[in-house]
Amino acid sequence: MSYRTGLTVMMVSALVALGCGLYAYFAPLTGVTGAWGPLAGAFGAFCLLLGAALMVRARGRGLRVFLLLLLALGLLLTAFATFLMHQWVMLAALGICALGWIAALSGPEGAYA
Repeated sequence: MSYRTGLTVMMVSALVALGCGLYAYFAPLTGVTGAWGPLAGAFGAFCLLLGAALMVRARGRGLRVFLLLLLALGLLLTAFATFLMHQWVMLAALGICALGWIAALSGPEGAYA
């Protein structure tokens, strides 16, 4: 999987996770309806979406490395919160997002070390 495809996978799966978090907050009988946890998970998914979008525009290697580290931290923490809420579909979307993150480690095409 290429760098751009990995970022696209990250953005799409983060968007799915965002929708799952908002669904868990608003829909009745999810077990976490009206709690702050799903909103925190949705905010984490939104930050992943925003970070992946910023990665597309990042030019310098240092900025890309910094964003990749922040994305990894956000991905782990959001997945942990999702695990604690038993939101399995959202956790699966974050797992796919992690695969996109791994693909994004390759760096942009034509980049020099």
